[in-house]
Amino acid sequence: MRHKRVREALIQTLRENPDGLTASQMIDKLDPKKRKKIVNAKHVAVLLRGMKGVSKSMSCKMTKRDNLFDYTVNVYHYEEEGAEI
Repeated sequence: MRHKRVREALIQTLRENPDGLTASQMIDKLDPKKRKKIVNAKHVAVLLRGMKGVSKSMSCKMTKRDNLFDYTVNVYHYEEEGAEI
């Protein structure tokens, strides 16, 4: 499995934040050594795709520049039951 340590670091950040995080928030919370392997938020989504125990919901609304652009962002959650890396 490629980038196994980066995936483990992403799972650890989700465990520490039970309310859920967006992909860009996860990148900000990673240490700089692990952050080198991740290019952007889409890369985080690809790394988390198919992982057991990780679910996503489109519940977070982001606003930019005086409410001209409203868009939804995926929020990732980690569920302890039956999860393994």
